[in-house]
Amino acid sequence: MTRALVLLIALSGCAVLADKRVAAGCQVADGVTTYYALTHGATEANSLLAGLSPAGILVIKFALAYAIWKLLPDYDKASENDKIATGAVTLLGCLPAANNLSVIKGL
Repeated sequence: MTRALVLLIALSGCAVLADKRVAAGCQVADGVTTYYALTHGATEANSLLAGLSPAGILVIKFALAYAIWKLLPDYDKASENDKIATGAVTLLGCLPAANNLSVIKGL
């Protein structure tokens, strides 16, 4: 988590991280890779999601991606605070997705 915060601060001016399309895409990537890993023998480490089925987690991630897409402003209309929040949401989706790929490689 500390690495994520350092990365967020270091890249806070990065337009890619602050784009709602990337934030939504990272949530989808996290959901899809989680689904794949769980249906191929992995276990969910996130205690908030551990009791859900792989399909349930996928539905939640898709719903979150849709909410991000609809509720966050476009990059060119976003305030600096919006961009920082979007960057945080991006990292909260992309970092777990990257970790899931590592888990999948180990299956």
